[in-house]
Amino acid sequence: MIRRLCLVLLISLLVSGCSYQTRTGGTNVSSKPYFCRGRWHYPQNYYDYDETGLASWYGADFHGKKKATGELFDRFGMTAAHRTLPLPTVVKVTSLMTNKSVVLVVDDRGPYIYKGRIIDLSYGAASALGIARFGPSKVRVQSLPRESLRLSNYIRKNCKKRKDPYGRSWSELYFQEIARTQPRTTRK
Repeated sequence: MIRRLCLVLLISLLVSGCSYQTRTGGTNVSSKPYFCRGRWHYPQNYYDYDETGLASWYGADFHGKKKATGELFDRFGMTAAHRTLPLPTVVKVTSLMTNKSVVLVVDDRGPYIYKGRIIDLSYGAASALGIARFGPSKVRVQSLPRESLRLSNYIRKNCKKRKDPYGRSWSELYFQEIARTQPRTTRK
């Protein structure tokens, strides 16, 4: 009887360990379901994400307009929009065409043109990947859960109403306070 109980406990621990997901941290903006262009979208409350699909980019028409986070969009920044990732989420995007990778912050919602698109990049991110002059390009998007959690907790602790007292964007906060580097591209 004790052996069976121990076996059941061991199996349940193994099974629960397989489904572990990194939960979001202190700042999770726009986590309520929303309806856009005929579809409901359900933002996830965990950071784990690894998907391959098409990336498009948005630029001049949206430059200076508010994003889902309330920040103003900078088309030359290193940011992206995703339909369901928690805001903010730090991701690594790799172009399968150019083999270049960038780390950037997802801080907006989109893309809303669906045909296989999984992420909308800022013009700056698309340029860094070498795909700005092409149409939608195949990419791999991988979340960085630890970095995302660190950024989210930093914003919660240091920013009143999710706004930095020095006027920095979430992307600038990530690169200056968490990564302590300048945004850059890397070869795979």
